[in-house]
Amino acid sequence: MIAYRGAGRPAESSAAEDLQLLQRYEPVLRFTRGELFLPMPVERYIERASMWRPAADSRTGRRAEPERVCAPGELTAARLAEIGPLASQGLWLRFAERSLSRKELRGWRRDANRPRLAAGTSRFAAVGLLSRLIDAVLRLSLLLRGRVPGGTTAAAEQSYRAAADPGSCPYYGRVVRDRGFVVLQYWFFYAMNDWRSTFGGVNDHEADWEQVTLFLSDPPDLPDPPNPTARPAWIAFSSHDEVGDDLRRRSDDPDLQWEDTHPVVFVGAGSHSGAYLAGDYLVTVEPPALRRVAAAFRRVSRLLLPWTRARAGRGFGIPFIDYRRGDGPGVGPGEQLRWCAVVADDATPWVRDYRGLWGLDTGDPFGGERAPAGPRYERDGSVRLAWSDPVGWAGLDKETPSLAVEQQAMNDRMIELDGQLIAAAAELDARGDELRRARVGSRALGRGGDLAGLEASVEQTRARRQALRAERDALAVASVSGLPRGDPHAHLRHRALPNVDPVHTRSRVLGVWSGISASVLLAGAAVVILGHFGPLLPAFGGLAVAMLCIEAFAQRHLWQFVAGLIAAAAVALAAFLVAEAVIGNWRIAVAVVLIFAAVVLLLANIRSFFVRR
Repeated sequence: MIAYRGAGRPAESSAAEDLQLLQRYEPVLRFTRGELFLPMPVERYIERASMWRPAADSRTGRRAEPERVCAPGELTAARLAEIGPLASQGLWLRFAERSLSRKELRGWRRDANRPRLAAGTSRFAAVGLLSRLIDAVLRLSLLLRGRVPGGTTAAAEQSYRAAADPGSCPYYGRVVRDRGFVVLQYWFFYAMNDWRSTFGGVNDHEADWEQVTLFLSDPPDLPDPPNPTARPAWIAFSSHDEVGDDLRRRSDDPDLQWEDTHPVVFVGAGSHSGAYLAGDYLVTVEPPALRRVAAAFRRVSRLLLPWTRARAGRGFGIPFIDYRRGDGPGVGPGEQLRWCAVVADDATPWVRDYRGLWGLDTGDPFGGERAPAGPRYERDGSVRLAWSDPVGWAGLDKETPSLAVEQQAMNDRMIELDGQLIAAAAELDARGDELRRARVGSRALGRGGDLAGLEASVEQTRARRQALRAERDALAVASVSGLPRGDPHAHLRHRALPNVDPVHTRSRVLGVWSGISASVLLAGAAVVILGHFGPLLPAFGGLAVAMLCIEAFAQRHLWQFVAGLIAAAAVALAAFLVAEAVIGNWRIAVAVVLIFAAVVLLLANIRSFFVRR
């Protein structure tokens, strides 16, 4: 099943131990109220899905309508694995064979049994005016890009509800032993990512694979009876905007919640990303090509809108909110839904052999609206780093998995430092001898000589030896008393925290204005262009000032904005008058500067004359 380092372990006992480990530490998933899709069995998804592949016109070579390989009801997990290796072109599945009509969609939306997101945060109210404009452009671009058709979410939800087990959800568990870690991976399969259509997020796509990965020391500590405080060393949740070190948290991180040995994950509504703390998270996608413009805009906005400095998440970018509230259904120990553990690894046929997409392939060039590949593969057929090298994926190459390994690493490092100290001492002696020889040579010539370079080399070698000695001494102490644990957040470059103020963003005036402001700005620009109001630049300036005034009023900072605008206008006027004076009367300007300098110098000299010495 899984290759182990240790020899003489029968496969049956290994499988039993793996399952025991997975169940002992299986996570608790808490969803947001309004979530439509919970983890479901892949077998039930496959049985209801059709399979498709791209086709080309034999005469023109251009892409034609896709060809259906299997109709709904013809596929099984075994059949999926059989077809996968035989396909010469990309395959994809389709769960919702057709989207609901407008009438059917209206009926689905009126369904009283359908869960709904609790009223609250407006994503547009959490960001600035320019971000809303960029978001409007992104929305319009969906008309040109491949996207999931409207009504697909409703059709997928109906099919999922008919196939879901009301009492349990599956996870697909995998155990890997690598570089001193026992890695427990929990993969969750969702029929649909409906972040865009249901919760106003970035994208929609059929099917969604997410994971939680735990890292234990190898061999793991398995006390009998189980000790509720024996927790994994590191935890990593799949997240859309974090990589490497930022993915993982230490088991003693105060942001983490536990149910005995089970970590609690707050799942994003529709996106199914994982969070350590419950709340609403503002995600801003900043186009790389416009970062300089964004930086300039921030500087100007801080001058005119000083209150923005204190607003977390405000700034330039395409605004989206990931609702990770944990106020909806829960799955796992102590929750209303239980887990059904399924072991899946490289020997599982549908995991190993099917490299296609698990949902509709929209052809979106940005990839956001395309379905994902399975847990083992990326869309291009390459193996996921999270699957092939979970230790490297989570940035754990540099971390020791256990106290025993840590002690061995300290001993090895001290031996290494001893060698470096011997080499540094020899190098210092050699460079000192070289400096002395150069010095006696310059004295023999009767001149001082330039020895600065050699002296600097000696000092650098001495400083390096001191640093090596300090590290060696510190390790000698730590080998007895242990290394300090340090700040659990020290490894994080970006600590993801809930950053949307629900009180501020629930303002009715701000909510209405934030929803219409981008449209008003675009319509106002059209009026300026067609209205013949004189020169375009002053007209656009007036439009911008009017929009910013309304924005400040909606944000309840109108007077601060007006004061900042007046101050900026006063500075601009003063700069203009100074420029006019310098250009038109340069002699007077120069004379004033010289007289001012003379007075300052005279006062300084008089003061120094009367100071007692």
